[in-house]
Amino acid sequence: MRYKLLREQLSFVRFGLFLVLVCLLAAAADFVHAVEGKIVFTSKRDGEKAVYVMDGDGGSQSKVADGAYPAWHPDGQTISFLYEGDLWLTDLNGSTQENITNGRVRLGSCVPVSWSPDGRQVAFWGNFNQGAGVYALGVTGGNDQIVSASWTRDGRVSWSPDGRRIAYSEMLKLDPPFNRFGSDIFVVNVNGSHRENLTVNPAPYNMSASWSPNGKKIAYVASPKPFLWLPPHNIHVMNADGTNPVMLTEEERWAYESNPTWSPDSRRIAFAKQTPDGFKDIFSINADGSDLRNLTQTHRVEEEYPAWSPGAQAVSSSGRLVTQWGAVKRPGD
Repeated sequence: MRYKLLREQLSFVRFGLFLVLVCLLAAAADFVHAVEGKIVFTSKRDGEKAVYVMDGDGGSQSKVADGAYPAWHPDGQTISFLYEGDLWLTDLNGSTQENITNGRVRLGSCVPVSWSPDGRQVAFWGNFNQGAGVYALGVTGGNDQIVSASWTRDGRVSWSPDGRRIAYSEMLKLDPPFNRFGSDIFVVNVNGSHRENLTVNPAPYNMSASWSPNGKKIAYVASPKPFLWLPPHNIHVMNADGTNPVMLTEEERWAYESNPTWSPDSRRIAFAKQTPDGFKDIFSINADGSDLRNLTQTHRVEEEYPAWSPGAQAVSSSGRLVTQWGAVKRPGD
C-alpha cells in the first residue's frame, strides 16, 4: 500500500515537472519572438501595394492594410503607412485605421516616415510650408519645423534613438559641367544645427540611412557606380560618427539592395534585395555580415520597404494609440 502511494506521488511529481517544462519552453518561445520582434513591409503579392506584417524570422505573414511604405510607431503596437498621399495609423491586425494628416501636408512620395522616440513628431522628406526638404512634423498639430532644405537622393530619413538627431542622404553635384550627382549620408540636429557629412564620398551613392536602436551604428546603402540605376547596391554599416564603414553583403553585379532596418536588439538588419528573377524579397543578415536569410521567399512578386518593430519595452500602456489621434483630423486643432 505504501509502495503504491509512493508511486502515485512520484507520478504526480513527474507530471508537475512536465508542466513546468512546457511552461518554460512556451515562455522561451515568447521571449525569442519578443527579441526578434515583427517586420512590416510593402508587398504587391495581391496585385496592388499593401502593407504586410510577419515575425522577425519570416513566419506568420499577413496583410494589414492597403497602402505602402510602413513605419512603426514607438509604442510597438501601431503601424503608420501612406495611402493616397496621407499618413494613416493602424493596429497590427488592420481592424482600426485612421487618417492622421488628412491633406494637411504633402508627404514625400514613395518613402516611409521616421517617428521620433516620444511619438510626437514624424520626420520625412517632402514639400511643406518652406519648400522641399527634410521636415519634422508635429503629429497632433504645431511643432512643425524644417530640419534641412537639402535635396535627398532616396527620401529616407532616420531618427536617432535619443531623439536629438536625424540621418538622411543629401544629393550633391559631382561635376557641374556634366551635371552628375552623388549623395552622402548626413546627420543634423532636429533644430537644423550641426549638420555633418558622415560618408564624405559622394562618388558612390550613399543613401537609405538607418540608425541602430542602441544608437551605436548606422546602416546604409552604397553603390560604386556613377549612375544610381546601375547595380550593385550593397548594405553597409558604419559607426554613428561615420568611422569604420564596412560592406556587409556580397557585391553581386545584378543585385539591388535597399532600405535597411535594424532588429530591436541591434544584432540583425533586414532589407530588400533583388533576386535573380528580377523582383525583390525581404532578407535579413547579422550585423557582422553572416547568416543571410530570405524571409519572404516569394517569386516574381515585389516585396520591399521593411521596417523592424521597436523593442518590447516601448509598449503603450493604453494598448492602442490609434484611438488617441482624433484631434489631428479636425482642421484648426
